[in-house]
Amino acid sequence: MQTVTVGELQNNLSLYLKKAKDGDEIIVEENNVVIARILPFDENTEEEILISQGFMTLPKRELPEDFWDEDAPEVPLEKIVEAIRTERDED
Repeated sequence: MQTVTVGELQNNLSLYLKKAKDGDEIIVEENNVVIARILPFDENTEEEILISQGFMTLPKRELPEDFWDEDAPEVPLEKIVEAIRTERDED
């Protein structure tokens, strides 16, 4: 694992992409704060396949610990069916 600044990454992007391709993990910092992580792409994981095809994105932050303590919203079945049909019709 290697840590670089945004400026260093911009100036040597090809180098760091090659390192990631070779299996290295690159941590990117801006003003001494970590802002990104560049990882090697593993085409064999289902998650990576979904991400590469645009069907999934990684979370922007972790859920708070009390997230699952919240009661689920009550949504009428008709609204759920309507949402699914609308989503299908948009494709």
